[in-house]
Amino acid sequence: MKLQGCLLGLMLAGVSSACQDVRLEPKNIDNDIVVKTTPVTNLPFEGIGPQWGGYDNIERWTGNATFTEADWATLRERVSFLKPGLVRIMASQGWNYLTDGAYHPEKSAGVLFRILDFCQDQGIQVMYGEWGERALEDGSVDTDWLNRSTDFLKYLLDVKGYTCLKYYNMCNEPAGDWSSIGGNYDLWQQTYDQIFSLLEQKGLSGRITVIAPDVAIWNDTSLSDWITRPAAHFGDRIGAYDIHSYPTDDQVKGGSYRSVIEAYRGVTPAGKPMIMGELGFKYNPNSALGAENLARIAEDPYAGDDSNMMVYDAFYGVDVADAVIQNMLAGYNGIILWNMDDAMYEDQRDELKRWGFWNILGEERFGGAADEAIRPWFYPMSLLCRYFPAGSNLLQVSIPEKKGLQAIAAEQSGAYTIAIANSHAAAYTLQLKADEQMTLSNAKVYRFTAGQGAAFEGPVDAKGFAVPESVETIQLGSGQSRTITLPGHTFVLITTLP
Repeated sequence: MKLQGCLLGLMLAGVSSACQDVRLEPKNIDNDIVVKTTPVTNLPFEGIGPQWGGYDNIERWTGNATFTEADWATLRERVSFLKPGLVRIMASQGWNYLTDGAYHPEKSAGVLFRILDFCQDQGIQVMYGEWGERALEDGSVDTDWLNRSTDFLKYLLDVKGYTCLKYYNMCNEPAGDWSSIGGNYDLWQQTYDQIFSLLEQKGLSGRITVIAPDVAIWNDTSLSDWITRPAAHFGDRIGAYDIHSYPTDDQVKGGSYRSVIEAYRGVTPAGKPMIMGELGFKYNPNSALGAENLARIAEDPYAGDDSNMMVYDAFYGVDVADAVIQNMLAGYNGIILWNMDDAMYEDQRDELKRWGFWNILGEERFGGAADEAIRPWFYPMSLLCRYFPAGSNLLQVSIPEKKGLQAIAAEQSGAYTIAIANSHAAAYTLQLKADEQMTLSNAKVYRFTAGQGAAFEGPVDAKGFAVPESVETIQLGSGQSRTITLPGHTFVLITTLP
């Protein structure tokens, strides 16, 4: 599958840095996981983090324009442990800077500015943008909206001083008929032509990187021209690219997902970062888990149709880890997890998009205080966010061909992280090795094994945050190895990062 995805990318757009990993080496027939010194890509990694922001309905739900200080403290504590390198925050004029037709940027003081203050203080980079506005009745771009939008961006940069804003994106998922663009590529290109003109007029060019196209792909390469056409038209004015993906479990575990995302990486211009701007994980509706998800949605008065109720189950964390690792192996330079908090977005009125690590408004509005607790999938995701930081270099890992097995490594300033996921039910006993001598001094070893429902094996502290099961020195290379036992539905991470 790896070879197929890379060849498709080559046919579409020529050789890309995404296809630098070795494809034709002999199969690994032993039970060895071999960390290599060969990089996955020649670009540094920009980190993993969740979609954050939103909370657009908080005043209607709670009667207040912001959270209680106790909820803010909880959010800050949890995100501080998560330690994301990159988060995605989306705004809209109605929620953030337009009141009764008048431009009013301080409208965002209750939530957005406090989130951005935290990102600024913590050094978290932000992919910022807007959901988009419908075209005018004559099909033209709403230039009044674009003018206000870029005014608000200037306000964030110049008045608020948010240097944490790294990427600027407009029009969420423009290739979809549900989006503000409605799948009209020409309208999207006209919108971006005007955005670049406004950025130039307002002295914003070069101060934030424009990222595009933000399209949602559906496990095929039919939208690859949403990358190749902007690349040809805008050239270096687009500094980075991103797509969204919501694969099903059979696509991730069957191999087609990796091939497809490699193909999109393959048509991205060489030297440009490629970000997975939304990564969600679904279960085929025709499967037992898909049917279970629909049944749980029907039973939950606060769950909208666009929900994944498996966020309450421990195995979901290992499944998502499988997909995250495949993104890193495919050469993606950053990954945004969908999403952090149920309370961020409404599906239908007073029904949540349940996809989060928790629901911070459980006690105030939705289902009780118990729903504010950390859910199991936070455990493996927090480790991936913390220990694959921005600026690290992803390294290839050779693995045996075993169902559900994925592995990735990274190096930063002489420190190493190795992540291994077994999303299959079978148990594996493997030997961790390296192609060169590697000493992992005082390495923290974390293990998360899913049980029934929300139960899992994996040590946590009093706040529910992951702690290592051991700290040890591991010698790899020159005939030295460490045995790794992977029960079914297990995630293991080893790191020498602090």
